Amino acid sequence: MFAARGETLLESDRSAGRRRGFRPTRTHAAGLLVGVLVLALAGWPVAAIAAAAAVVFVPSVIGGGRASRRLIDTSDALADWTRRLADLISSGAAGSTREALRRSADSAPAVIRPAVADLVNRMGPQGVETALRRFADDIGDPAADKIAMVLILRERNGGPGLAEVLTSLAADLDERSRMVREVEAERAKPRSNMRTIVVTTGVVIAAMLLFAREFLSGYSSPLGQVALLLVAAVFGTALRWMRGLSAPPAWPRVLADPPGGGVS
Repeated sequence: MFAARGETLLESDRSAGRRRGFRPTRTHAAGLLVGVLVLALAGWPVAAIAAAAAVVFVPSVIGGGRASRRLIDTSDALADWTRRLADLISSGAAGSTREALRRSADSAPAVIRPAVADLVNRMGPQGVETALRRFADDIGDPAADKIAMVLILRERNGGPGLAEVLTSLAADLDERSRMVREVEAERAKPRSNMRTIVVTTGVVIAAMLLFAREFLSGYSSPLGQVALLLVAAVFGTALRWMRGLSAPPAWPRVLADPPGGGVS
């Protein structure tokens, strides 16, 4: 079945991502406070902007482990849930896709349990296919797209072999989790190096601002501010590049939106 290989067969009835308006957080407030303090202490607008940006963006740049852990947790949860669906169907405990989905809700892993509960609640008023598409959007993972595609094709066309395909998908998810764990172990070292570089640089800059202002006096002129802007831009670009090397890849979604937003 094409869905098991991850090919795009079906189209989603809504976007995988939505534009969200800007919402200030505590991090933004902390960044603003730090920027004001740096401006008051150093009197350098560029340094104030750079400090505020560092507070907001550096934690995400030197992080990275959270995305991999979330990917692993989602893969494990989807594998367990998919295997549960396959067992319900192959054993005859569930006579249809709808019944299997309903019976799987209570035993769904905690990571995806809210999405599975919403899926079951939507099946009645919206239909199985629409509910499965919404489920895939809620999870936001290509693996959920594949599972939804398999179930949609079964709902549309019927036929045997659903339990075998679901079992195969669960095995693929187990393998993906194993590979991500291995890669994550390799990425931990460069992320640790990034954190060391950032912390050391921050401590050195703070110490120089407090105890060696004469050494940094050249940055007080307009030309010095331009030079400081270039230094901050190069440092930020280098951190972003290193973060990209240590970040998990973003797999494309399988359920694609059609041009014009219609549903095929």
